[in-house]
Amino acid sequence: MTEANSQRVLVELIKEIAADQGYGLTRFSHDWILRLEKNGATRHIFGYNFEINSATAELLAADKAAIADLLAHQGIANVPHRLFLHPRLSGYVPAKGNWPAMLASAEEFGYPLVCKPNGGTGGLGVTLVNNVAELELAVYTLFQKHRSISFSPYLEIDQEFRAIMLDGELQLLYTKRRPHVVGDGQASLMQLIQAAQAGGQLSAEAAGQAIEGKQNDLQTVPAAGEEVVLGWKHNLGAGSTPQQLSDGPLASQLSRLARQAQQAINIRFASVDVVEVQGEHRVLEINSGVMMEHFVRSQPEHRATAKAIYARAIERMFDA
Repeated sequence: MTEANSQRVLVELIKEIAADQGYGLTRFSHDWILRLEKNGATRHIFGYNFEINSATAELLAADKAAIADLLAHQGIANVPHRLFLHPRLSGYVPAKGNWPAMLASAEEFGYPLVCKPNGGTGGLGVTLVNNVAELELAVYTLFQKHRSISFSPYLEIDQEFRAIMLDGELQLLYTKRRPHVVGDGQASLMQLIQAAQAGGQLSAEAAGQAIEGKQNDLQTVPAAGEEVVLGWKHNLGAGSTPQQLSDGPLASQLSRLARQAQQAINIRFASVDVVEVQGEHRVLEINSGVMMEHFVRSQPEHRATAKAIYARAIERMFDA
């Protein structure tokens, strides 16, 4: 069993739920596949995907451009994504190729522009480009690993939220707070980043990315109390931290938008990422794999929250 999978929070929580509620549990493929049995019925969890959604819904959720098109068709606010297929898929690529349409999309969205794997997760491969030369390099690099990519406009995102939904009901809502340091009026930005890494507030990877991204500002001295955000990505795997939101008007508004997105692709159990741009909320993506690893590890009390959500999902999974 690999260390990474054996230490997944999900695996530990499913083991506890199975023991608490009398499910038989068998683990396969280094704990990546979990088989649950009860009263003659069998259900599976593959990675973070529960056997509660249809295969079609999961495929749609894994396609960023498809989600954007479907949400736009139904009038649901979203971040547009344009799909481009690898030239090897010549039967599906126009005779004039991708490049004219890519340049047209770049002109429409403007620079900077975000290029990403169309089916990627965790912010991996997501690239910010500032001109045509950088765009060409990003496309070349992405097509070496991916059969499809997508472009989206770069937005000055004020906040990014994640809503975990089950059958139209909000289970959990939190905001993703990007890695940052706070000035003291004396230390340079470089010194603040180094201190944050030494103190455990920043991982070595996040610190390295911050130094690379802020290389022109490393010797500046932020004012006392000034917050300096260190990156443009909100992904938890890139160093952002989750902060749970309580009930209120904002939670109701976000829950309503997430429910619309969930129902738009007929997916039962999913997490919906929503961004706030100049006070407007838009759906960024939908994830069929419901991962709460970073959420659980951020605060001890979050473990019980995640366990209760997974327990409800398993109960609905066996009711289906």
